Amino acid sequence: MEAIEKVWFQEGRIYISTVSGKTFSQPLEAFPTLMDASETQRNDYYLWDGNRSIRWEEIDEDIHISNFYEPETPNYDNDVNRLLSRFPWLDLREFAKYIGIHKSKLDRFRYGIWTPSDEMFAKIKNAIKAIGKEMSAAVL
Repeated sequence: MEAIEKVWFQEGRIYISTVSGKTFSQPLEAFPTLMDASETQRNDYYLWDGNRSIRWEEIDEDIHISNFYEPETPNYDNDVNRLLSRFPWLDLREFAKYIGIHKSKLDRFRYGIWTPSDEMFAKIKNAIKAIGKEMSAAVL
């Protein structure tokens, strides 16, 4: 199996080069925790697992080299993104907790990296409706 020699970030992507001279990259949307991280946090990593994995301790993220073999392409033209974009003030970290999933999973749906099941999309829509009902019932 390949081993990672170098990791770098450029123009919204993460790149790796291997000891055999191959270069791979993925858009940061494929790794939402890295996308949300600062440049300093992104550059604070180490290689482990025989240089087959990258670890970011501060942001609690691990990426194995195999995650680079199949290219990912973000697609912002999707139902989850259209729905969530209507509420730019919504704290997506708290919203993800509200619906019982990790924020990185919600982000992968939003960025079109993954497609939610019909049940998951219904859960997201119903949570938005429930929040709206709670807000409209608020008494000041």
